[in-house]
Amino acid sequence: MRPAQERGTADRYNLAEQAYEAALRLRDAGLCTQIQVIRLDDGVTLFDLAAGIEEPLEAW
Repeated sequence: MRPAQERGTADRYNLAEQAYEAALRLRDAGLCTQIQVIRLDDGVTLFDLAAGIEEPLEAW
């Protein structure tokens, strides 16, 4: 994980499985009100807690 260059907090994961598990655990624990996972290769939003977007792991 690397700190984000911009404001806020961002974690970067090399493996889809790790990113998927982290997003679900944060959501389920209620630790975050905003979680957004964006695939860096093409900018597709894979998970967005506020918007109700939750793509299956196979899409990550």
